[in-house]
Amino acid sequence: MYGFVERRIDEAAARGEFDDLPGAGKPLDLSENPYLAPEWRLAFKILADNHVVPEFVERRRAIEAVHAEMKRLCSEAPRRRDRDYLRLAYREQLDRLAAEIDALNRSLARENQFVRTSLQLPPVDMDEEMRAFERLLRHE
Repeated sequence: MYGFVERRIDEAAARGEFDDLPGAGKPLDLSENPYLAPEWRLAFKILADNHVVPEFVERRRAIEAVHAEMKRLCSEAPRRRDRDYLRLAYREQLDRLAAEIDALNRSLARENQFVRTSLQLPPVDMDEEMRAFERLLRHE
């Protein structure tokens, strides 16, 4: 739905009202976080420059990598007996996925204690993740 505000912005742009703004035609510099306390800026810059991410983000990436690998292997097994083999072979992967999700949820709960409500991340739904994995094996 295209709203009133969007139309007003488009009309102003058509009249050229944004043409003389500083930095026109250049990408926005979003490297600074205006909401970050000044005493934390250097610490966050060092972490970002060294590609350091919180532990729970690394765990989530690991879970996504496991999902991607499972999907790839399942898609390469077109015959039913291959899928049955994968189902048996990946029970340990399912256990690993459950352990990763549990660790991620513990980490999220720990992190959520220290951030305001609007920045808290919800836990991963273990049951839904397991159902999704089972559907993947059944090619649903």
